[in-house]
Amino acid sequence: GPARTHRLEDVVGCHVEDAVTFWAQNVSRYNDLLKLSCALAEACPRANAVFGTPDFSKIYGGCFSEDGCWYRCVVQRVVNNEKCQVLYIDYGNSEVLNRSDIVEIPPNLQCPSVAKKYMLWGLQIPTHQNLNMFDQVSGRF
Repeated sequence: GPARTHRLEDVVGCHVEDAVTFWAQNVSRYNDLLKLSCALAEACPRANAVFGTPDFSKIYGGCFSEDGCWYRCVVQRVVNNEKCQVLYIDYGNSEVLNRSDIVEIPPNLQCPSVAKKYMLWGLQIPTHQNLNMFDQVSGRF
């Protein structure tokens, strides 16, 4: 068969989904992240909160509950009239937010996500194994 190509990238892990899936950011994008953070910190506090049915294909600004800072997110599902579950696209973690903490962001911030999902190749999780043992490693590291 064709040779498998290996491309090495310097990445920083930012969220563990399960034993074989994690999200990471390419080190070369670090400046992009800084610029994004600054732009969001400026735009989000005076932006309009999501009204009506959110656009699931659109990138919004979300106020992360743990640090009160703004990050880019997509709405994964509507929980109820007040709350939506969002995925922070540049980090890979998700949480449920009040709609007032999800805001419209300008088109120039709708660029592709900095974090990418990676799967460890050739590793299977035994189906009987309880995944909860991996819970303590989730979050940023």
